[in-house]
Amino acid sequence: MTASFWWLSVPLVIALFLALRFLNAKTHHAIAKALTNPVCWAIVLIAACLMILKLPYAPFAEHTKVLSWLLEPAIVALALPLYQQFIHVKKNLLLILISCSLGVINATLVASIICTLFSAPAELSASLASLSVTTPITLLVTDALGGIPSLAAAMVIFIGVLGAIFGNLIFSLINIHNAQAKGVAIGTACHAIGTASLITEQPKAGAFASVAMALSALLSALIVPLLYPAIQHLI
Repeated sequence: MTASFWWLSVPLVIALFLALRFLNAKTHHAIAKALTNPVCWAIVLIAACLMILKLPYAPFAEHTKVLSWLLEPAIVALALPLYQQFIHVKKNLLLILISCSLGVINATLVASIICTLFSAPAELSASLASLSVTTPITLLVTDALGGIPSLAAAMVIFIGVLGAIFGNLIFSLINIHNAQAKGVAIGTACHAIGTASLITEQPKAGAFASVAMALSALLSALIVPLLYPAIQHLI
């Protein structure tokens, strides 16, 4: 990366995220809190900066690669709330496993049906087949299905951000207050970003989200490569 981009590198990204997180923490109204999600705004502001200043993305990504490397340890760190709440998770492990299986199957089935209805190209359909899983796993599964891994990763991140912003609002609207149900739903559908958001406000729900995210990753790697060709054959 050239020296002219140094100010858009790691220090600025971290400072921007911390400032947005501070703003979000000071916000107490449910809707305002959802709309000030730091992950979402960090992505929007960085993208806007690059577009307005006409800076290429590739050197920026290269210079901030260290943050991408920290993604995997960050996912491992989500095991802490799982450890702290393990006694509650252990009692419901079978139910969580069944729920995650249904979530993975449902996501693949719905995506395939929608792609068929809109006559989507095969590559696009394969790219959307494995979205109930965290980014590193979806890259592998999508590549095996013949999809576009970068598109699948973008969709996974987009869904995670949506879950972080609107997850709690939706739970309130449909009157769901059970921490276990919230955690399994967010962990299965919105993976790491949604889980990280839930942990900060509801540690018990975050523990269930962590185990649901891990199980969904394992189940997606096992189920989707078998389920997706079968669905394509039937519809």
